[in-house]
Amino acid sequence: MENLTKFATVLTKLIEVAYWIGAVAMVVAVALVAIDSYVPGQLVWGVGPGAELSTHGFSMVIAGEDGELLVPALVIFLLTGALVLGLMAWVFRDAHLILRTTQGLTKFSQGKTPFQKDNVRMLREMGFFLLAVPVVELVAEVAAVLALGPEQVESSVGLNSFAVGILMLCLSQAFAQGVQMQRDVDGLV
Repeated sequence: MENLTKFATVLTKLIEVAYWIGAVAMVVAVALVAIDSYVPGQLVWGVGPGAELSTHGFSMVIAGEDGELLVPALVIFLLTGALVLGLMAWVFRDAHLILRTTQGLTKFSQGKTPFQKDNVRMLREMGFFLLAVPVVELVAEVAAVLALGPEQVESSVGLNSFAVGILMLCLSQAFAQGVQMQRDVDGLV
Protein backbone atom coordinates (compact mmCIF):
# COMPACT_ATOMS: atom_id res chain seq x y z
CA MET A 1 0.00 0.00 0.00
CA GLU A 2 2.90 2.35 0.74
CA ASN A 3 4.27 1.91 -2.79
CA LEU A 4 0.87 2.76 -4.26
CA THR A 5 0.74 5.94 -2.19
CA LYS A 6 4.23 6.94 -3.31
CA PHE A 7 3.28 6.25 -6.93
CA ALA A 8 0.09 8.33 -6.60
CA THR A 9 2.05 11.15 -4.98
CA VAL A 10 4.54 11.27 -7.85
CA LEU A 11 1.82 10.88 -10.47
CA THR A 12 -0.27 13.75 -9.09
CA LYS A 13 2.77 16.04 -9.20
CA LEU A 14 3.57 15.01 -12.80
CA ILE A 15 -0.02 15.63 -13.89
CA GLU A 16 -0.03 19.01 -12.13
CA VAL A 17 3.16 20.04 -13.96
CA ALA A 18 1.75 18.85 -17.30
CA TYR A 19 -1.40 20.94 -16.77
CA TRP A 20 0.72 24.00 -15.89
CA ILE A 21 2.80 23.51 -19.03
CA GLY A 22 -0.38 23.31 -21.13
CA ALA A 23 -1.81 26.46 -19.50
CA VAL A 24 1.40 28.42 -20.08
CA ALA A 25 1.58 27.18 -23.68
CA MET A 26 -1.92 28.49 -24.32
CA VAL A 27 -1.10 31.88 -22.80
CA VAL A 28 2.02 32.06 -24.99
CA ALA A 29 -0.11 31.18 -28.01
CA VAL A 30 -2.49 34.05 -27.19
CA ALA A 31 0.50 36.38 -26.94
CA LEU A 32 1.73 35.18 -30.34
CA VAL A 33 -1.67 35.82 -31.90
CA ALA A 34 -1.65 39.32 -30.37
CA ILE A 35 1.62 40.20 -32.13
CA ASP A 36 0.63 42.06 -35.30
CA SER A 37 3.41 40.64 -37.42
CA TYR A 38 2.60 37.05 -36.49
CA VAL A 39 0.47 35.09 -38.93
CA PRO A 40 -2.17 33.24 -36.84
CA GLY A 41 -2.38 30.43 -39.38
CA GLN A 42 1.13 29.35 -38.39
CA LEU A 43 -0.13 28.65 -34.87
CA VAL A 44 -2.55 25.93 -35.95
CA TRP A 45 -1.33 23.42 -38.50
CA GLY A 46 -3.68 21.90 -41.04
CA VAL A 47 -6.47 24.43 -40.65
CA GLY A 48 -9.22 23.44 -43.02
CA PRO A 49 -12.95 24.07 -43.24
CA GLY A 50 -14.56 23.41 -39.87
CA ALA A 51 -11.22 22.82 -38.07
CA GLU A 52 -11.77 22.23 -34.39
CA LEU A 53 -9.57 22.40 -31.27
CA SER A 54 -10.36 20.60 -28.05
CA THR A 55 -9.01 20.55 -24.52
CA HIS A 56 -10.34 18.88 -21.39
CA GLY A 57 -13.89 18.44 -22.69
CA PHE A 58 -14.19 21.91 -24.25
CA SER A 59 -14.01 22.14 -28.02
CA MET A 60 -14.49 24.96 -30.47
CA VAL A 61 -14.49 25.25 -34.24
CA ILE A 62 -11.80 27.76 -35.18
CA ALA A 63 -12.18 27.84 -38.97
CA GLY A 64 -15.09 28.94 -41.12
CA GLU A 65 -16.68 26.99 -43.95
CA ASP A 66 -14.13 28.50 -46.34
CA GLY A 67 -11.21 27.28 -44.20
CA GLU A 68 -10.34 30.79 -43.00
CA LEU A 69 -9.04 30.91 -39.44
CA LEU A 70 -11.47 32.64 -37.06
CA VAL A 71 -8.95 34.53 -34.91
CA PRO A 72 -11.49 35.59 -32.22
CA ALA A 73 -12.60 31.95 -31.85
CA LEU A 74 -8.95 30.89 -31.56
CA VAL A 75 -8.24 33.51 -28.89
CA ILE A 76 -11.37 32.60 -26.91
CA PHE A 77 -10.44 28.91 -27.13
CA LEU A 78 -6.86 29.54 -26.00
CA LEU A 79 -7.86 31.76 -23.08
CA THR A 80 -10.51 29.28 -21.99
CA GLY A 81 -8.04 26.42 -22.32
CA ALA A 82 -5.48 28.29 -20.21
CA LEU A 83 -8.06 28.88 -17.46
CA VAL A 84 -9.37 25.31 -17.51
CA LEU A 85 -5.90 23.77 -17.52
CA GLY A 86 -4.87 26.12 -14.70
CA LEU A 87 -7.90 25.04 -12.64
CA MET A 88 -7.05 21.39 -13.24
CA ALA A 89 -3.44 22.05 -12.21
CA TRP A 90 -4.76 23.38 -8.89
CA VAL A 91 -6.90 20.27 -8.48
CA PHE A 92 -3.87 18.01 -8.86
CA ARG A 93 -1.76 20.29 -6.65
CA ASP A 94 -4.30 19.82 -3.88
CA ALA A 95 -4.46 16.05 -4.52
CA HIS A 96 -0.67 15.90 -4.21
CA LEU A 97 -0.71 17.91 -0.97
CA ILE A 98 -3.47 15.74 0.49
CA LEU A 99 -1.39 12.63 -0.15
CA ARG A 100 1.71 14.24 1.39
CA THR A 101 -0.24 15.63 4.37
CA THR A 102 -1.81 12.22 5.03
CA GLN A 103 1.70 10.73 5.08
CA GLY A 104 2.83 13.41 7.57
CA LEU A 105 5.25 14.95 5.04
CA THR A 106 4.08 18.58 4.97
CA LYS A 107 4.92 21.30 7.47
CA PHE A 108 1.24 21.59 8.40
CA SER A 109 0.63 17.84 8.86
CA GLN A 110 -0.90 16.76 12.13
CA GLY A 111 0.30 13.18 12.09
CA LYS A 112 -0.23 10.37 9.63
CA THR A 113 -4.00 10.51 9.27
CA PRO A 114 -6.30 11.58 6.45
CA PHE A 115 -8.62 13.31 8.92
CA GLN A 116 -6.98 16.72 9.12
CA LYS A 117 -8.57 20.14 8.72
CA ASP A 118 -6.15 21.04 5.91
CA ASN A 119 -7.20 17.94 3.96
CA VAL A 120 -10.84 18.98 4.34
CA ARG A 121 -9.97 22.47 3.07
CA MET A 122 -8.08 21.08 0.07
CA LEU A 123 -10.92 18.66 -0.77
CA ARG A 124 -13.32 21.61 -0.78
CA GLU A 125 -10.94 23.62 -2.96
CA MET A 126 -10.78 20.71 -5.40
CA GLY A 127 -14.58 20.61 -5.52
CA PHE A 128 -14.84 24.34 -6.22
CA PHE A 129 -12.11 24.22 -8.88
CA LEU A 130 -13.88 21.33 -10.60
CA LEU A 131 -17.22 23.18 -10.44
CA ALA A 132 -15.54 26.24 -11.97
CA VAL A 133 -14.40 24.34 -15.08
CA PRO A 134 -17.80 24.04 -16.81
CA VAL A 135 -18.71 27.57 -15.69
CA VAL A 136 -15.58 28.95 -17.43
CA GLU A 137 -16.41 26.90 -20.51
CA LEU A 138 -20.02 28.16 -20.63
CA VAL A 139 -18.86 31.77 -20.24
CA ALA A 140 -16.41 31.21 -23.11
CA GLU A 141 -19.20 29.83 -25.27
CA VAL A 142 -21.35 32.91 -24.58
CA ALA A 143 -18.35 35.16 -25.32
CA ALA A 144 -17.82 33.35 -28.61
CA VAL A 145 -21.47 33.78 -29.59
CA LEU A 146 -21.26 37.49 -28.78
CA ALA A 147 -17.96 37.94 -30.64
CA LEU A 148 -18.68 35.84 -33.72
CA GLY A 149 -22.44 35.53 -33.91
CA PRO A 150 -24.52 32.42 -33.26
CA GLU A 151 -24.20 31.13 -36.82
CA GLN A 152 -20.38 31.01 -36.54
CA VAL A 153 -20.07 29.28 -33.16
CA GLU A 154 -19.91 25.56 -32.79
CA SER A 155 -18.56 24.43 -29.44
CA SER A 156 -19.17 21.89 -26.73
CA VAL A 157 -18.87 21.93 -22.96
CA GLY A 158 -18.15 18.84 -20.87
CA LEU A 159 -20.03 18.50 -17.59
CA ASN A 160 -18.00 15.67 -16.06
CA SER A 161 -16.08 18.15 -13.90
CA PHE A 162 -19.37 19.43 -12.49
CA ALA A 163 -20.38 15.96 -11.27
CA VAL A 164 -16.92 15.22 -9.83
CA GLY A 165 -16.89 18.65 -8.14
CA ILE A 166 -20.17 17.88 -6.38
CA LEU A 167 -18.77 14.52 -5.26
CA MET A 168 -15.62 16.22 -3.93
CA LEU A 169 -17.71 18.65 -1.89
CA CYS A 170 -19.69 15.72 -0.45
CA LEU A 171 -16.46 13.89 0.35
CA SER A 172 -15.10 16.99 2.09
CA GLN A 173 -18.16 16.98 4.35
CA ALA A 174 -17.52 13.34 5.27
CA PHE A 175 -13.88 14.15 6.03
CA ALA A 176 -14.93 17.15 8.13
CA GLN A 177 -17.03 14.79 10.23
CA GLY A 178 -14.03 12.43 10.43
CA VAL A 179 -11.85 15.29 11.72
CA GLN A 180 -14.42 16.02 14.44
CA MET A 181 -14.71 12.35 15.40
CA GLN A 182 -10.92 12.02 15.60
CA ARG A 183 -10.77 15.11 17.88
CA ASP A 184 -13.41 13.55 20.11
CA VAL A 185 -11.51 10.25 20.28
CA ASP A 186 -8.20 12.01 20.96
CA GLY A 187 -9.90 13.94 23.78
CA LEU A 188 -10.95 10.67 25.46
CA VAL A 189 -7.42 9.27 25.57
